[in-house]
Amino acid sequence: MINDPKSQHFIAWTELGTSFVVSNVGEFSRSILGSHFKHNNFSSFVRQLNMYGFHKINRTPRAQRTSTTSQTWEFSHPKFLRARPDLLDAIKRKALEPDPRERGRVELPGEVARLLTDMRDENKALWREISRLGGRRRKVEKLTGIVRTLCDTIGTGTSPSLPPFHFH
Repeated sequence: MINDPKSQHFIAWTELGTSFVVSNVGEFSRSILGSHFKHNNFSSFVRQLNMYGFHKINRTPRAQRTSTTSQTWEFSHPKFLRARPDLLDAIKRKALEPDPRERGRVELPGEVARLLTDMRDENKALWREISRLGGRRRKVEKLTGIVRTLCDTIGTGTSPSLPPFHFH
């Protein structure tokens, strides 16, 4: 598009060849964009350039920005240079911003991740065992109370000395 002689009235390289300029944005949108893109919307064109790392500079003085015919925009990218088509493959679409919840996450090496998973599973198993043993302890304490009551009721009125139950 930039090197097409038919487009030179609307889009051209700057003198140094380190950026390109789009002039007469309205006419550029109507006559050039539609033949290269599925749209002729200049804002969409700018958005696409931004996604690929291009930077835009509106060279039109603020007072003249109301008319699209007088607007001039300059776009640059460190790897988009005149006479350097070999750099074009290095221009890639920017990655999407990561989910803010994922920002603090770190990718662990495989072996460390496996060890961490094993430790997590072992921890869960230990908590299940503690919970199960806690239930047993309550049952033993309840049974000890029942035996004391029975001994008090049946015997001489004194309960045998049962050792206190200690959970280990």
